Amino acid sequence: MELQEAMRELHGYAAALCDAAGYDEAFLEQFWNDLCGTEGLLREFAYYYDRREFLCDLRIAGKDLSDMMIWQVDHFKAYLDRGDEMLRYDSAKLLLQAFSSMAQLNRDPEPILRKMATESGTDSPDKY
Repeated sequence: MELQEAMRELHGYAAALCDAAGYDEAFLEQFWNDLCGTEGLLREFAYYYDRREFLCDLRIAGKDLSDMMIWQVDHFKAYLDRGDEMLRYDSAKLLLQAFSSMAQLNRDPEPILRKMATESGTDSPDKY
């Protein structure tokens, strides 16, 4: 019974994050399936829920959740370059994308590893 309650609570937290980020029910269900279907990722999510920090025990292709979060922040820097200041405060979207990226990395690491190596976090690559 405790496990079922914990799962309901985590699903509710995922739903609240999706709602805060403006994502629909389809995104939530894909996100939840990714969490449950990627070995170790649900544990990382539960740890974050409990402590609001990353456990970083799960490593896929040499990357952990802190790497994914840093990469997501770099993506949002490109929006800031365009003057979209509201994304600066979209912590729910950043968090969801970090976890989603780990699941994607688990399914097919090459595209994400390539993007991580080549994307500068700005929409003006020659700027830096």
